[in-house]
Amino acid sequence: MTGERDEAGAPQRAAREPREERPGDALIVALLFALAFGYDTVEAVANLQQLPLLYLGSGIAEATPWWLLVAGIALPALLFAGALWVGRGMRLVPKAGMLLVALAVSAQLSLLAEQLARQIAVTALGG
Repeated sequence: MTGERDEAGAPQRAAREPREERPGDALIVALLFALAFGYDTVEAVANLQQLPLLYLGSGIAEATPWWLLVAGIALPALLFAGALWVGRGMRLVPKAGMLLVALAVSAQLSLLAEQLARQIAVTALGG
């Protein structure tokens, strides 16, 4: 409040001006989301290392879905870059929302890839 009063003697409320965003704010949000997408990438690299060993141990090494493992590593980075590109002219909150949607899509695709790898293994085992 400014201490000023209107014609009726009631205190005037200062109009809330939109807060100016600093360029550093968008960078901080992008770095936080980069950590989350990085975690998805680390999980995909672990799958790339472990899944072929699991298939080898089961005697179905020839059924290893290499294309799926490579896609699992590439997709988080592509989704992160795509969300940054789409949100490049947006204000901070919509940009963060775009990154959140991309992170959700990345997580869902990761789960889908896991299910698909399981189906490939079951089929290769004759089930």
